[in-house]
Amino acid sequence: MSDSTSTGESGEEPIPQHMEPYGFMEREVAFKLLASHAMVDRDFFYRLRDEPQAAAEELHIALSERDLTYLANDVNWEYLESIAEPVRKSLTLEHVTNSW
Repeated sequence: MSDSTSTGESGEEPIPQHMEPYGFMEREVAFKLLASHAMVDRDFFYRLRDEPQAAAEELHIALSERDLTYLANDVNWEYLESIAEPVRKSLTLEHVTNSW
């Protein structure tokens, strides 16, 4: 058995091991956290766009090279930037974050 595969219970075809530093559900949750934080925190939005690894580390999220490539090449930052401020205003976050 190699490092990159394991054998199924009954000896069927090898099952490729997941090679990301986290599982699929964790990746989904991590990206939802990054996206939601970017949409409500203007400064974080720009850090995530410009320095994604450092921004993610602020939230204790480790990004793979695949994740960094996705953020650099696939996210439509211009569009997100155009809708982010109306989202922030609509959420009236000051009522939630400063209410205590």
